[in-house]
Amino acid sequence: MGTLHNIDDAYAWSISRIAEAFGLDRRTVSAKIKAAHIEPTGVRKGHPTYHLSDIGPALFGSQVTDLPPAFMDPASMLPKDRKDWYQSERERLKLETELKELVPAADVARGYADLVKAVVNPLDSLIDELESKVGLSGEALDRVQIIIDGLREEMYFNAIKGGAELELDESDDE
Repeated sequence: MGTLHNIDDAYAWSISRIAEAFGLDRRTVSAKIKAAHIEPTGVRKGHPTYHLSDIGPALFGSQVTDLPPAFMDPASMLPKDRKDWYQSERERLKLETELKELVPAADVARGYADLVKAVVNPLDSLIDELESKVGLSGEALDRVQIIIDGLREEMYFNAIKGGAELELDESDDE
């Protein structure tokens, strides 16, 4: 690399150097420079040089202004962009479901119901076990029954609450 006489020369690059630095084709860089009507800031070894502060927006301006959908409000998009965004979101959800990264709400509800059944059924027989095999007093058994009933009601309430939300979501589609 040659000697720099001015610090601004460090940021004045040829088309080849710009293309190499950003991994772009020289023709792409040339086309974007031409489309943005950017004039060379100098000449080095017979080739025009362009200041990086002028080239940056020309090369990457559309990528900077077109924010990814995660940062955009679909309501503020143009109709075509909004349609494209929703289609891409549907495809993303389908892919995440196929990859088992996203689980349908109905499957989650069934999983929780199975879990509750697995816990509640042994709790139902716990009082009989404690009475016949351990010989707990009636007072102790009553206390255990109160605790079990509280747990069961809490699990039932949470399962119904989740199930009601699921049913509301499904009825919205109709």
